[in-house]
Amino acid sequence: MLREAFLVGVAGDSGSGKSTFAAGVRQLFGKSQAASISLDDYHLLDRQERKRTGIVALDPRANDLDKLAEHVLMLKQGRTIAKPRYNHSTGKLDPPVKFSPRRVVILEGLLPFHTRKLRDLLDFTIYIDPDAEVKKEWKIKRDVEKRGHSKEAVLRSIAEREPHYRQWIAPQRRWAEIIVQIKKEKGEERYRRGTPYWIRLIQRITEEKLSDIHLPLNLSAMCRSEGEELYFEYRKGFRGKTQVSRIEINGLIPRSMLAEVEERIAFLAGRPGAKVLPSSEKMVSEIGIAKLIIAWRVAERLRASKI
Repeated sequence: MLREAFLVGVAGDSGSGKSTFAAGVRQLFGKSQAASISLDDYHLLDRQERKRTGIVALDPRANDLDKLAEHVLMLKQGRTIAKPRYNHSTGKLDPPVKFSPRRVVILEGLLPFHTRKLRDLLDFTIYIDPDAEVKKEWKIKRDVEKRGHSKEAVLRSIAEREPHYRQWIAPQRRWAEIIVQIKKEKGEERYRRGTPYWIRLIQRITEEKLSDIHLPLNLSAMCRSEGEELYFEYRKGFRGKTQVSRIEINGLIPRSMLAEVEERIAFLAGRPGAKVLPSSEKMVSEIGIAKLIIAWRVAERLRASKI
């Protein structure tokens, strides 16, 4: 028996960027204190069985959500599990392996919020919600370059999965404390700064006590020609009946300006000197800023939980 684990759920479609935005949390806490589980490992049906039965991977029936809930509870209690494994190269289910909990365990997958039992076990919930164009671009890049699929097969899969995504995956947005929306920059390429994406963070308004975190802006650089462009907008509003804050970001900010922010977040996580972003980055894009905010919110909730 180890100490209780703090569980972060990251939901979204395949290729939506779940691992990208969870990476800041893993980086902050390090390998000794944080680990991720891909919920693809809890597929009940292998690739051939899904083809034979016509049940897609997004369908809850294709996933062992009962075993997942059992394992999540064990991790919550600090117990080691025999984690199943899904092999993306062969499409088959490999023998299980031992997985010992860390201080922070991140559950990344299609259906982490699908059942009430799972939602009740999670300490923090995030939904990654890219536009269809962005999701297509990212999924092609991952599945072709990393998983060896053909571009034509990936495009066919995207089209076939879309109605199932709307039926089972997208409704989980309602359970997320943070929704990360990603939109493609539509302006001319010569006007683009940072990555070609706009990031919008939609967060539930919280009553929990949060530490002061300040995003510094170099006003003098903004008056000179070498100043980088940065768009940052903050508004309050509602998502349905829930009051939320909306932060929209596009552009670049010098890494040096975020040094104090990273130090503060590392202190809150109990990991002085830890970094959220790769040390090699001299300029931080809107994706990096979003990762900082997400890592900070997780660190705050973890600190409040006293795990």
